Amino acid sequence: MSNLGVDDQQKLLDEALNVVKVQAYQMKRCLDANKFMDGLKHCSTMLAELRTSALTPKNYYELCKA
Repeated sequence: MSNLGVDDQQKLLDEALNVVKVQAYQMKRCLDANKFMDGLKHCSTMLAELRTSALTPKNYYELCKA
């Protein structure tokens, strides 16, 4: 678990949420356009963001719910 302050945790959560939402949107657009390799690239980037260990369990849960 991280020793970051509440403000730092919120900043990390906001950044991670933004990356996940953008990558999920881009992935859906690529898959709808039958660009499967590009869609998988966006999927991989999104999943890599979910591998973070810097967030507290509560904030990680918020990230996974997004």
